[in-house]
Amino acid sequence: MSEPITIYAFADVDRSGKVRWLAEELGLTVNEKRVALGEHRVKPYTDMNPLAQIPTVEFRGQTLIESTAICHTLAESFDEPKLWIGPKEPNRSSYLFWLAAFGENLEGRLVECAVSRAGILGPEYFTLHEKRLRSKLAAVSKMLPRDAYLCGERFTVADVLAGYALRLALGCGLVERGAIDPYFGRLMAREAARAARFFASV
Repeated sequence: MSEPITIYAFADVDRSGKVRWLAEELGLTVNEKRVALGEHRVKPYTDMNPLAQIPTVEFRGQTLIESTAICHTLAESFDEPKLWIGPKEPNRSSYLFWLAAFGENLEGRLVECAVSRAGILGPEYFTLHEKRLRSKLAAVSKMLPRDAYLCGERFTVADVLAGYALRLALGCGLVERGAIDPYFGRLMAREAARAARFFASV
């Protein structure tokens, strides 16, 4: 029987999706607990996650927070399948670049744009980030591989982060599907992504 993981989430489309997809890639048994909007800001949820954010994960007796850190922790807990690239492996610098490009440079602003488009934040958030994001996404799109994953033949955590950021960008109209295919289509076709309902909104 596969190992269990508990994921606290709002819905399929929030940052918990990254963790759910990675958990499916690793063959974990996902136990999902939905959190109503507002419940994440009060006890008992804040006892688990003092930052009052989604997701929170329980895995191997640990409580984990911050979605990108959770993804790293989960991936590096397994060498089979190996979804991370270690310090002495080929493509390590490429791996670190893509982690930073999608997980740090783009994701936060894209989330604000998506939440702005949904009416949860004001329209000024989208206006603030739109021009710069379009420029960065245009540059990144030209760097995406046509016949492989970001770090070659091996699918990694970097591809999960890329899938989340690019899905947000598409949903916000900040990039065209044709600009990111065939790479994006390759992500959508992964069985674990389908099982995680990761691209259901695309």
